[in-house]
Amino acid sequence: MTDANAAHAIWEKIGAQRIAMLTTEEKGELVSRPMSSIAREQDGKIYFVTHLSTGSVGDIGRGAPVNLAYSDPGNSDYISVSGMARTTQDREKLRELWSMWSEAWLPEGPDGADVALIEVTPTRAKLWDARSSKLLQVIEALTAVATQVPPSGGQVRETTL
Repeated sequence: MTDANAAHAIWEKIGAQRIAMLTTEEKGELVSRPMSSIAREQDGKIYFVTHLSTGSVGDIGRGAPVNLAYSDPGNSDYISVSGMARTTQDREKLRELWSMWSEAWLPEGPDGADVALIEVTPTRAKLWDARSSKLLQVIEALTAVATQVPPSGGQVRETTL
């Protein structure tokens, strides 16, 4: 699989999973929070609609390294995305991305004074894809216990985004 194909596959999986654990640095510690993401492969960005005053969102400012973790246990897909984040109050982009889900959390609408975007420009992504059935995973685990040889864990792909 080419790097471009791997990147496209990861963008599709991120778009399908939607909820990410967004990890930022706060007072010298790494802190994660679940947030609904909007993946836009055509922009090369992942967006989060949020309150500017929430937690350390304002601290991201013009740029901060972040990690996004996506998990789809039903399909045995796990994705880690590294990138740079910045906050913006780009009203045009907010209106473009606005949905009923945004409205539910931010009733003031896309023009609210405290409404902002976290815009993540991904640099690298890693996908763990254990595409085997649950039964096969149990058999692999039992075999690993019996033989004392860990199972393969599936396919791991890493690419730039």
